Amino acid sequence: MIEKNITSDEIKRANRQIYNNISPEAYDTNESIFNEHRKRICTETLQSLAAASGKGRFLDIGTGTGNILRIAEKIFDRTCGSDISDNLIARTRDRHPNCLLICSDAEKIPFKDGTFNCVSCYALLHHLFSHEKIFSEIFRILKPGGSVYTDHDPNYFFNRFYRIFYRIKYRNRPGFGSELEEMAEYHNTISPGINPEKLKDDMAGIGYTDIVIKYRLTDRPNWNLPMGTAVGILGLAGKIIGSKSFFTHFSITARKPE
Repeated sequence: MIEKNITSDEIKRANRQIYNNISPEAYDTNESIFNEHRKRICTETLQSLAAASGKGRFLDIGTGTGNILRIAEKIFDRTCGSDISDNLIARTRDRHPNCLLICSDAEKIPFKDGTFNCVSCYALLHHLFSHEKIFSEIFRILKPGGSVYTDHDPNYFFNRFYRIFYRIKYRNRPGFGSELEEMAEYHNTISPGINPEKLKDDMAGIGYTDIVIKYRLTDRPNWNLPMGTAVGILGLAGKIIGSKSFFTHFSITARKPE
């Protein structure tokens, strides 16, 4: 198991190396991201944000193979994507010929102040050591009244318990296949997850308003029977009890004041 005292730069280097060596086809096999229910939820969310903040310019940070861009291209007038992996960006550019795709550190976004109506970070935050810098950068590049949407990151209130099971199950081997991948998946493997309530407070401190957290369960469509049963029990318990601890993931939407 990797030691906890690793740095933000080490995590970034691990992500760059992992995703520079992954094929777009392999990346797209993640059923918890690439499924029709997720597509519908993301579409509804982006449509709502475009209606509230304008559909002029959109940026997807950590775009990977363009999962969110495929949706955003049908909603916004101009779309952009950035990713730390230059190789993944290069290999997926032909999928999005009308998008501006760039290689960029998520904490140093190379756009002018007030450029975008909407910014998304889907399945990105758990790859970053901390989050104040990225939300400060997003706030800077958003137009007044612009919106941010982040989703598919591990919920601390669930993960603080799940990580005990994870550490026992993978005590002799890396759960994600290698130590480098464990480091790249920092908040899935090493930390106890991301606390969305703390994120909300941090975002309010930066200046965001209308901050809304939604807790949810992972919705992979093809669970095996034991996992499907476990997820079903969690979902039922979450509805009855209403505790944040029964939900595996969360999303946040927020706005920059006019």
